[in-house]
Amino acid sequence: MRRFPIILCFMAFLAPFSLYGCALKVTPVVTEVATRAYADRTAEQQITDGKIHTRILNFLVAKGGNLVDLNTDVWQGRVMLTGTLDDPRLHSYMADRIREDGRVRAFYDHVRIVSKEAKERRRREVEESNKNKKLTQIASDVWITAKIKSQLLTAGGVKSVNYRWQVVLNQVYVIGLARTPLEKDRVLWIIRGTKGAQGVKSYIEVSRRI
Repeated sequence: MRRFPIILCFMAFLAPFSLYGCALKVTPVVTEVATRAYADRTAEQQITDGKIHTRILNFLVAKGGNLVDLNTDVWQGRVMLTGTLDDPRLHSYMADRIREDGRVRAFYDHVRIVSKEAKERRRREVEESNKNKKLTQIASDVWITAKIKSQLLTAGGVKSVNYRWQVVLNQVYVIGLARTPLEKDRVLWIIRGTKGAQGVKSYIEVSRRI
């Protein structure tokens, strides 16, 4: 019975995405909203996280940044920023905008400053994978991301909708909420065992509910 108000509340959150025109596709956003409705967060938490996320995207677009370069994951007021940039000033600007938001209770900054060539190479990889849906390079960030998703979706005792993960230059960053310490250990075990993953940085909290 609680699912309907959660989804209805999220319709209000979707409106800001129209600001980006063709920069964001509607279908993935709607799919994400439908999935997050089943995550272990209250409707209020989901709405707040969505507003934080949208605010960050607005600042990135306003500064001429590319949405492919930075990943923003928000879970119960905790923000995990990952990706690659070749402009330290843009990185500092985005980090400052996140820190000044009073709704953000923790900020995990894992943006990698790389050469322009390295940034463009990673951008092409992401864009090509989104276009062709062909994930054949085991060492690629996109392949590792997809592999983790398939494993967590089928893992027993793991509620995969409670986790967000990003892979940057073969390093995995994960944030979310585990229902038990055992579930957290299982998620990290799966990620660490994924071929191509060279390390894991975890921001998984364990639920306080018994």
